[in-house]
Amino acid sequence: MEHTPESGKKLPELSSAPVNRTIRWGGVALLLGGFLMAAFWIIFTNVHGPTSFNEDSPFLGKGMFFWGVMTSTPPSLLVALGLILLYPQLVLPGARLARSGFNLTLIGLIVPAISDLVLGAMGPPLLLPLLGIGLILLGVGSRNNPWMQGGRRTIVLLIGSLLLLATASFFIPQEVSDSFSGYRIFGILVYFLPGLNWAWFGASLWRDKWMEG
Repeated sequence: MEHTPESGKKLPELSSAPVNRTIRWGGVALLLGGFLMAAFWIIFTNVHGPTSFNEDSPFLGKGMFFWGVMTSTPPSLLVALGLILLYPQLVLPGARLARSGFNLTLIGLIVPAISDLVLGAMGPPLLLPLLGIGLILLGVGSRNNPWMQGGRRTIVLLIGSLLLLATASFFIPQEVSDSFSGYRIFGILVYFLPGLNWAWFGASLWRDKWMEG
């Protein structure tokens, strides 16, 4: 119970249970989405092969197109859901840079995911630079956000940097890229490492709750 300074009367405290529940569900979505992103990419890269040439070695009776969609659509939509649930924590009121980064991030996640689902294949990563820039802006715009300090902000900035690094590989000629399995390295930068970091972000929210008791 709280006391008001004017009357000294007790007022009921607002419960934080709904907020904590939303944070936990956001953590679950990020954890699951990140894990699936990394796991499905491992399957996809073994089905497709390490270069731009599709070797199409089916896994569980499914080929490259199926596993491409599985790598792209469900994980990206889960990560987007997790970020939406965590919006009040990620973006403080008046934080315009963080809000702009958040919106760009959602566009970069949701639009390609739906597009790949409709096409039935993993399409070209045209919005990858937008997603990377969005995450960088979200991280930079969160520098005064206490909830985002430490590991959380670092993870967002790291994922954004990995995606922009992968974007730079667009300028490497295909024959050069294939000579050092560049297609697989690209996937590591876009799916495997970001997936692990999203999963770690989500798991950290549950770990923090356990530590709080």
